[in-house]
Amino acid sequence: MFNCDYHIHTRLSPCAARDFDLEKIIKVQQERGVKEIGVTDHDYAYGYKAKNIEAVRKIVQKCESPIPIHFGVESHILEYRVASINIQLASYFDYVLMAPNHYHLRGVALPSDLGNPKRVANHELYMFEAAIACPLTDAIAHPFVLTPNVFRLSNEEVSAFGSEMMRHIDQKRLIHQLDLASQREIAIEISPKFIRYNQRHLTEFYQLCLEREVKLLIGSDAHKAEELGELSELEPILEELGVQEEHLWRPKEWRW
Repeated sequence: MFNCDYHIHTRLSPCAARDFDLEKIIKVQQERGVKEIGVTDHDYAYGYKAKNIEAVRKIVQKCESPIPIHFGVESHILEYRVASINIQLASYFDYVLMAPNHYHLRGVALPSDLGNPKRVANHELYMFEAAIACPLTDAIAHPFVLTPNVFRLSNEEVSAFGSEMMRHIDQKRLIHQLDLASQREIAIEISPKFIRYNQRHLTEFYQLCLEREVKLLIGSDAHKAEELGELSELEPILEELGVQEEHLWRPKEWRW
């Protein structure tokens, strides 16, 4: 339905496949009919050094690609008022995806009780608020999507747990944050990751985003070639939500 993908990791990210290079991504996406992509490796993949970022940016710019490539980055919230990226490094990228729930990474604040849906809900909302408040955030990566291995649950168990968690989310606080996101033009990512982890209950959250006039960023969050194709799984959900072109977030071009 929508031929874009703004959340793709390359082999530069330690968690991505070693053969997942830019050339392969371009080839696969072109075959799939994708017209525009964004590469968004983790900020720590660059060693938090501007010279490394600039070197990769030049590679992306010089790449002979039949489709436009945007140079983004995925960063994460460590705790309220503390992000993994600073303004100097963020300035080298076209956009910053801010993940509020990278609990598998060292230094990221964890819920006080990973087995308690109510406490996890409070913490998820707290980290979501932190991501919205961060002035470097352009879009929120996979909010409220729970990863089975972090919570030591099966896909079926994490589905039930996530559904119960969302029932404990303070709706007034959530709506307030979505209104702030709309005002600041911060997007919310919709990714096949929530389908992969059997968390289709989040469709209601994406519907609320649209109701509060928050744009959706479409991203596969692919770490290997096979995951690029999972983006097609979003099509029936986007159709169910009534998503149109005006509901989508696109990277902004810099004006000089």
